[in-house]
Amino acid sequence: MAEDKKDHGPRWIKTAENRVGIIMMMAGVVAAGLLITALGGGFSGWAWIAGVATIVLIGGGLLSLRAGALRKGETGPILYHPDSPDVVLDVDRETGNRSPHHD
Repeated sequence: MAEDKKDHGPRWIKTAENRVGIIMMMAGVVAAGLLITALGGGFSGWAWIAGVATIVLIGGGLLSLRAGALRKGETGPILYHPDSPDVVLDVDRETGNRSPHHD
């Protein structure tokens, strides 16, 4: 018997947001290292560029990771077993109403 599954949206979007966030955070760490190097070498123009790049990359990485974490994942039905494993109920997420479970 084929089961009809609800499509809760593509999961690859959440994965892509997380990967982009991690890459941006790593690039921000590299930019911070370049900032320190430019400051130590006396290159004030490059230090400004690396400082801005550090802020943009780390900030963008944090926002991307936050967006991936806030994106709703797949939500299956809530199954409730009161006292007997023979009785299984579905619980509606919005109203909390219980109805008999159908496979």
